Amino acid sequence: MRNGAGVAGSKVSLFGGFQIEKEAGGPVWLTGKRGSAILAYLARCPGMAAPRERLADLLWSDSDSEHSRNSLRQTLSVLRRDLSRAGMDIVHSRKELIGLRPDAVRVDVEDFETGLSARSAPELETALALYTGPFLDGFYLGSNAFDDWAALERERLLSRALLSMEKLARLVDAENGLAVADRILAMEPTREESYRLKMELLVACGQRDKALRTFEACRSVLKKEFGVDVGPETRALWQSISAADASSSQQSANSVAAVQRLGRPSIGVAEFVNLTGERGDDFFAKGLVHDITTALSEVADYVVLSGLPPLKEDGKESKASAAPRARYMLNGSIQRSGDELRVNVQLVDAADGHNVWAQKFDGHSEDALEFQDRIAQAVVLAVSLELQLTNWKVRDKSPAGTPEVRRLVNEALMKYFEMTRDSLLVSKELAEKALSIAPENARAKRTLSIATTMGLAFGALPGKREHVDNAIRLAEDAVRAVPDDEIARCILSFAYLRDGRIDEAIVECRHAVSLNPSYPSGHGDLGELYGLRGQVSEALREANEAIRLGALDVIDFWRHHGLAVALFAGGDDRRALEVARRVVRTKPGFVRGALYWAAAASATGNNEEASRAIHHCLSQLPHLNLENVCPGFLPRYVRDDHHARFLEMLARAGLPNS
Repeated sequence: MRNGAGVAGSKVSLFGGFQIEKEAGGPVWLTGKRGSAILAYLARCPGMAAPRERLADLLWSDSDSEHSRNSLRQTLSVLRRDLSRAGMDIVHSRKELIGLRPDAVRVDVEDFETGLSARSAPELETALALYTGPFLDGFYLGSNAFDDWAALERERLLSRALLSMEKLARLVDAENGLAVADRILAMEPTREESYRLKMELLVACGQRDKALRTFEACRSVLKKEFGVDVGPETRALWQSISAADASSSQQSANSVAAVQRLGRPSIGVAEFVNLTGERGDDFFAKGLVHDITTALSEVADYVVLSGLPPLKEDGKESKASAAPRARYMLNGSIQRSGDELRVNVQLVDAADGHNVWAQKFDGHSEDALEFQDRIAQAVVLAVSLELQLTNWKVRDKSPAGTPEVRRLVNEALMKYFEMTRDSLLVSKELAEKALSIAPENARAKRTLSIATTMGLAFGALPGKREHVDNAIRLAEDAVRAVPDDEIARCILSFAYLRDGRIDEAIVECRHAVSLNPSYPSGHGDLGELYGLRGQVSEALREANEAIRLGALDVIDFWRHHGLAVALFAGGDDRRALEVARRVVRTKPGFVRGALYWAAAASATGNNEEASRAIHHCLSQLPHLNLENVCPGFLPRYVRDDHHARFLEMLARAGLPNS
């Protein structure tokens, strides 16, 4: 929320249409549409303010500068009069800026987007309840620039709502999840991912026949609307359900296996062994298991199987279980010495008994609840990262450091993988704290390097030379410390790419792939690098291999971006457009991807879409223009003809000259 508790003000509602009302009163009537359009646009601007010239161009795109400025003055005068009659003083002007008073205006869209960061189901439900309909539904101004902006924002917010509803459906129980899945399909009947979600939930409810019918419904809709068949992920899920045994126990096991094959590993949480023998510590152990299970369940990437049999002191199950076997088992033990408690936790690969991760925690029994919460959150961070590396077949070779350094680095990496401008700044700050504690820790150095370089790639950090130099220095230090660390090699490659040193970047990526041929980030980064160098066939091979190896992980969008870079270089503009659209749908805040969306749309003659793409880019990074976009914000194609064509398409799409 922008305004603090107890501050009287106004509420601007942008979902389901436009409405402004006093918090203690009813809706306020405004003359005409352009006053409402001004309020709607300002409510979505950073700091709730925008230059007069931008507003004039946006609302009177067909008029010359003088007429549009005069029209803006008249509209602002009428708007202030309407608001004054309602007792509202929320519009202010400072020289060339027009803005709203942030402390007096509350906007439903901002509350919605803030609430989507919630990790619990009730908080997420509260945020999603604000989505009462499409952004500015039915509100059309007749100005191409404004209507294009609104259409793009409408599409972005719908995508965020759908993704968050899918997350909610996985957080609640299966029956409530099905209700959410049905709501998603009512909003977007052609969304293939939502049909897969519904199929998974139906299997979890034991309704395998309905899951198979849902597959047929998906197939029918896609055929009718687009003339295409279902994708390989949907077909794989259908095949796994079709091949399931009829018995309930086998059915449960197959449902777990199905979601595992789709990138959602199952984790069993066993009861912790009380090694002290004190009865009071049994309650601490049970509470700790409950907290860990709850925390893991709130992460939609996992299937968490609770109620598994406890372990004996030798680490073996105390009795046979009829429950489906989890892919990974989390277990632990508790020891006491006076008021001091020690908790040992380990994550084991159930297939081969390999110890994936282990850590010990020390605390005081008098702070038991705080201690439990700290352990639960640390376990979620560590398990998320370790399973990501396990899926990539990567064993982190850099020393983790002290528990506090390990915690800070893990938190930094979790914020990094959120991949937003805000999260990348937080990731950088956490990595800096870790490095201040352990200045020579290689893991902290490489984490700070990638947080800095990715912050530059997302526009979260200004493109200053000092940021680039620091990222390169940190990554080079990390490689020197652990030469066989493929993660550090790829991070160094990315820092070199930011500096335009493409040949050196390729050398580091090749080294990373030679160390670990199954590392998707190595192949993905090579795909982009080869594409920039004009080696299209090599780029396509590497990009597709990265997508295969890293399917459905959190940075899959970046690998598709590398594919779009290669396709555009090869002149396959229609395919480049399809891939770039997917990138922007998955990660709307990734302006690099949106620039390729604009260029590919322009190259294929989709001029209106290209214009929308540029508006999308400028709404997030208004300073972008043809002079600073490439090189500067984007790495440059090595071949002059590729570079010139890319800039030409961006110019046609409407990217300003300066």
